[in-house]
Order: sequence, then structure tokens, then C-alpha cells
Amino acid sequence: MPESPSKYHTLFRGTLNVSVVLIGLASGVAQLTDVPTRIAQWVLTAVFLACLLYFVVRLWQLAFVVKIRELKTDLHDATQLLALQQAGHQHYLDAIQRISDREKPLFSETLDVLVTIGADDDSDRIVEKRITTPEPLVTHRTMRPIVATDTDRLTRLDEISFKTLRPVGGTITALPLEQSRLLRVWLIFDPAMTTPTEWQVEYRPRGLWNPLRRRGWDQLVWEDRLPTASGTPSAFTRFEMTFSFPDSDQPPSVKERQGYGWMSEPERDAGGRWEVVWRDEKPAGRRYVWDLTQPVGGARAS
Repeated sequence: MPESPSKYHTLFRGTLNVSVVLIGLASGVAQLTDVPTRIAQWVLTAVFLACLLYFVVRLWQLAFVVKIRELKTDLHDATQLLALQQAGHQHYLDAIQRISDREKPLFSETLDVLVTIGADDDSDRIVEKRITTPEPLVTHRTMRPIVATDTDRLTRLDEISFKTLRPVGGTITALPLEQSRLLRVWLIFDPAMTTPTEWQVEYRPRGLWNPLRRRGWDQLVWEDRLPTASGTPSAFTRFEMTFSFPDSDQPPSVKERQGYGWMSEPERDAGGRWEVVWRDEKPAGRRYVWDLTQPVGGARAS
């Protein structure tokens, strides 16, 4: 706890009293002894200056101590305020997530994801295309973009160039809900969806596939957790992933670890890139894990 003002007042008064006593003693000694007047004046002046210097230093020390106490108090108050703000912010995020969870059973949708593995970190790109069928309407929802999770660095929405597109009938506003290693986004539809609606998001998670380029293998995990009002374990009626690899001498490989869905053979597209298509026609709230491989050094810049 900060010390009371009375204590500082006592210290200040004590310092002043000591100064007065020292000056008085010097003056008395000069009068009682047979000291020439000029020498006595010099001695008295020296004592006065020493006392004045002591008084100034003491006063500065006292002011410094008072300032330190004030700064400690301000820091304590600011820390408490920050803790309260963080708690309030977390309540805000949790409330939005609960509202979004209640709305999840109110739609079904198809999902097509294009995963572009670039020849360098800046070329990595994700496009998620959806057709959402409201039951009966959808005003908003949350989603987690695919971002790198192999570092502790926070991921911001603007860092991945997150964009939304609703070709017909309205707009989509994207707001960051959680900016951490697992980014979460709140999407608000204006106007609300009342009929089957096509929309998409696009973003560039820089360096997402750097491990694949560096060591020749990596994995992608997707949690399908969209329960529906009818009791089925997934809101998806179709789920498709297209993996696009850089041009290389040898074809890449993609496998779903549990054998879910159907997988195509690697084929070249018109630009010479390799494509592998995976599809699940009957999603069932699963956890998908795809293992990707591509020979190191075999990729050519496109």
C-alpha cells in the first residue's frame, strides 16, 4: 500500500529542522570562539551552502520516492483495468459464439475448397466456396480459416488478405473474433439468407505449406462439427477438397488417413500444375486428416 502523506510531511519537516539546527550551531560557534569576522563569514556561508545542498538533495529524494509510489499505484490500477477489459472481451466472444452455435442447425450447405500450394510462401492461397440453404434463414455465422499453427505468432485477419464474395443478393461483413494461432472470423450476412445462396471466402495464409516445400510432406486437418436440427452429425450435404500443387517432374500424393471419401489420381491442369480432388458425398461430422507429399526440389515455379 502507498505510504501516507503524513509520513512524507514528517520527513520534510525533519530535514528542515536539521538544516536550521546546523546553521544555528555554526553561527553560535562563530560567536563563542575568537575567529576573525571574515573567516567566520566564510565558514558560516560554507555551512549554509552545505545545508542548502543537503536540503535540495533531500527534497529531490523525497519527490522521487513520492513519484515512484504514484507510478506503482497507477501500474496496479492499469493492470486491474486491463484484466477487467480482457474478461469482458472474452465474455463478448463467448456470447457471439453461443449465438452462432444456436444458428448452426438452421442451414445445410455444400462446401468446395481449393487449396493452392504455392511455389513459395507468398503464393499459398485458399478459396472456400459454399452454397448455403437456410432453414428458414441465416443472419450470421463463425468460421476458422486454414492458417499455419506451427508457430506461436498471432495471426491477424488483414495479414491473410481475407476477402468475402456474395455474387448475388447482398454483402458479407467479416469481423475478427479471435486472433491467435487459430484465427476465428464472424461473418454477418446483409440481408439475411432466406433462399439457397452461393458465397465464398478467399485468403492467403502466407507460409502455410512451407513445411511441405522444405521436407516434402505435411498434413491438413479439418474438423466437421456442424450439427443440424434433424439430428444428423453434419450440416454438409457435400464436401470437396481440391489440392493444387506446383508443377514438378513427379506427381504429388494425397491420402485421407482414415480412408474417408473418394480420391482422384493426380492430373495436370491447363497451366501444368498437379491437381488431386478429394470428395465426401455423405459427410458425417468427422475429423479429416489429409497427408500430402511432394518430392523436395521437384517443384518448378509457376
